[in-house]
Amino acid sequence: MINRKALWISILLVLAMIAATLWRLSLLPDWQHVPAEGPGNGRIIPAFVMFVPPLGVLFAMGMLFARQWLRSGPAEAVRPWRLYNGLTLVFVTVMMTLAQAFNLARSLGALQSVDRLTLAHVIFVVTGIFMMVTGNSLPKMPWLTARFRPLDPWQWNQHLRFAGKLTFVLGLFFAVGMPLLPFNMVVPVAIGLSIATGAASFWHRAKVRRGPSPQP
Repeated sequence: MINRKALWISILLVLAMIAATLWRLSLLPDWQHVPAEGPGNGRIIPAFVMFVPPLGVLFAMGMLFARQWLRSGPAEAVRPWRLYNGLTLVFVTVMMTLAQAFNLARSLGALQSVDRLTLAHVIFVVTGIFMMVTGNSLPKMPWLTARFRPLDPWQWNQHLRFAGKLTFVLGLFFAVGMPLLPFNMVVPVAIGLSIATGAASFWHRAKVRRGPSPQP
């Protein structure tokens, strides 16, 4: 349930990230340790950290394919979801590619005048705005059937309204709250909020399914 053009764009960018990372590691005398701020700098990071952005995109891609396997519907209902998922995947891929390009450039000694924390804050603000826009559009998406524990159209609409509000609030926090956090707290807070949001979504889905529905 992913737009084919968006899927190919993401695949090509992932391959480019992996190729660029392997090229950077090939230039090092010890490929297991990458200078974080340019050659000769004492601060180093493990090599596997450089593969986090492409792996993050592959994880997002896997989640979207799992959603495709779990849900189905008529072509006119699937089409908007395919575009929605494709846009989400391309956005995640572009953000990860920019982060990877920045990290690789810094390891080569370039972009030293660009503050790492400032860039992280810009990425979170842009991500938050994107989440608010997509969260606002979620309640308007068409109904799909589910392979396991399906919801009827009324339950589906109730759940999408909740998911949309949750995504909007999370995006608002990303855009406004994340820039106020210290750098070492950004990633743990982002991961924790994402897990909490997913858990809240599953809880609400189960609650709506157990509750009364006006559908016959």
